[in-house]
Amino acid sequence: MERESHHERVRVPLEQEFLEAVKRRDLAAFRFQAATHDIPSGLPNPDGKQRIYNASREYSASLAHLSRTLKRLTDFREFRIVPGDLKPPG
Repeated sequence: MERESHHERVRVPLEQEFLEAVKRRDLAAFRFQAATHDIPSGLPNPDGKQRIYNASREYSASLAHLSRTLKRLTDFREFRIVPGDLKPPG
């Protein structure tokens, strides 16, 4: 019983972290798509270039974060590796 309880205390936050990362990635993808489609002539003005650059950086960062959360979740599910920040004290 205690083992299952410990498993849940690790699994639940990892799954929540992963779902939040997916939402963050989806929002960043939407913003990037909006920035690139918001240019009627196909040639962005300097401000448009900066918007695209910022949206691209946000999207790249969200993908990196999603990859980290997926690795943490997969490592726990497949190999029972508990991330350091979720290990019980002691």
